[in-house]
Amino acid sequence: MNRIEKIKVAAIGQEMPYGFRYRLKDDALRASMKQFGILTPIVVTDAKRPVVIAGHKRLRAARTLKIQEVPALVAEKLKAQDAFLLNLISNWQQVFPDTDRAGALGKASREFRLKESDILSVVMPLLGLPADKSVLELYLKADQFSPPVKDLIEEEHWPLRAVTFLFKFSKKDQEYFAQKIGTPTRLTHSQLLQAGEWLVDILKRTGKTLPELFREHKVLEELELSGRDPRVKADRFFARIKRLRFPGYSLYLEEFDKRRADVLRDIPGLRLEPVQGFETPGFELHSRIKTPEDLERFLQKLSERRFALNSLFEIVS
Repeated sequence: MNRIEKIKVAAIGQEMPYGFRYRLKDDALRASMKQFGILTPIVVTDAKRPVVIAGHKRLRAARTLKIQEVPALVAEKLKAQDAFLLNLISNWQQVFPDTDRAGALGKASREFRLKESDILSVVMPLLGLPADKSVLELYLKADQFSPPVKDLIEEEHWPLRAVTFLFKFSKKDQEYFAQKIGTPTRLTHSQLLQAGEWLVDILKRTGKTLPELFREHKVLEELELSGRDPRVKADRFFARIKRLRFPGYSLYLEEFDKRRADVLRDIPGLRLEPVQGFETPGFELHSRIKTPEDLERFLQKLSERRFALNSLFEIVS
């Protein structure tokens, strides 16, 4: 029969066979326990040296606060799989970080050998996920990420779905990308997705590792020129990887910028841009005309720049 009793913290084992939290530190919980104590008992196994089934964060906070005893529900005659499910149920309706979801699904599949049908129908809904095989595969792969990548996902610096390209990286390249690009830059979701795809293509084509590629093309040195603003660094990094992936188009843009300056000289309010797309010829002109007189002056200026404008067609890729 299950029973509630006071258990000495020192008597509880350090191992966490049923835990799936990526991080146990919870400052809000610690502050609450410091003021009010443990309001909900932890759940432990019925053994000479019990281990936690549910309440890993509470136990960690208790150890941090040097609390000597904690209230505990001692669960008798509970199978390992059922103990794991009990932990999930005890956290039902919580908002889980993707690292916790990945850890839980990894344990359900690899350690507790739950059937895929049970994971889809029971475990995933408890984690707030749809019962979808493709989603399960995503999180099982994410559970294999190197720690630096998991840290950035846990801290919401990187959305999980924006870094799926890292599945195609080696563990060393994952760690290198996280350390050299993840923390110093603030790439947007779309920048991560696009730059990641380009890097996968480049590495596959060249056969290089990520550090080799970055050293050869001085990618990190170029980032250092961007100052400390992580958004500026992100934009610079994105542009650099784009040039590596599409060197011909990048040269075209550089030449376009040079010739554009000649066209725009002495024509205030005019914007001249290449057509968005890698293979679309031409260019776009944007200007706001308020009066017929403005229009006449604008057309006159364009007429004077006809040669420079025509030269843009010469460099269209």
